[in-house]
Amino acid sequence: MKVSKIHIITPIITRGIRTEDDSKPYLRPDLEVSYSLLDIGPATIESEVDEALAIPDTIIKAMEAEKAGADAIIIDCMGDPGLNACREAVSIPVIGPCQTATHIASMLGGTFSFITVLERLRPMIRHIISGYGLEKNYASFESVDVPVLDIEECMEALMSGLIDKSIKAVTEDHAGAIVLGCTGFLGCAEAITKGLLAKGINVPVIDPIPLAIHIADTLVKTGLTHSKTIYPFPGKKKRVGFNIPEFN
Repeated sequence: MKVSKIHIITPIITRGIRTEDDSKPYLRPDLEVSYSLLDIGPATIESEVDEALAIPDTIIKAMEAEKAGADAIIIDCMGDPGLNACREAVSIPVIGPCQTATHIASMLGGTFSFITVLERLRPMIRHIISGYGLEKNYASFESVDVPVLDIEECMEALMSGLIDKSIKAVTEDHAGAIVLGCTGFLGCAEAITKGLLAKGINVPVIDPIPLAIHIADTLVKTGLTHSKTIYPFPGKKKRVGFNIPEFN
């Protein structure tokens, strides 16, 4: 039996946002999940600056995970920070929850709405989705005005907001699927689906981290990884100020 060893990098420095308990519902005898946080980077990712600051140590954590025996890596943020860079740095599959969720949403619903934490992320998400070639599938952007660090304290208001925004996305923007646009919304999809069904709305609600775990497991089980023609190793050269190991 092939055991898939999936490593999740949460690309921030704030402890407690992600714990090993989060993955327990998805574990099987043939699926293991481990975690790491950044040592250097932002408290949360809520801007382009935050994303840029998260990338160097995300690359290091990806290389360390591969060296420690991980079979695949997930970057635990809907900005997919450092996704392409990590694919250059390692040989094992690297999964971006945003790329995965939006492509699956397009497959299942044709169009999708991206519902996230803050309005200020609208330009950043538009840029990411455009880069993934999904502009024609992008029905709308919605935000619930809850910063990442406040999610746990605002759960009741958050759930109400997510349901209301999801209803609006389907009824007004004609979204065929809902993408939860923050990995901090882990576990909210079931309640949102129930809220939609109560209004007679039956569309897929995608919780990105569980989906990313299962996609990573599938890639490992089928022996697939990213192309090293498209994501070649960056080569050896002087890189001042970064504690990045030598690349192959």
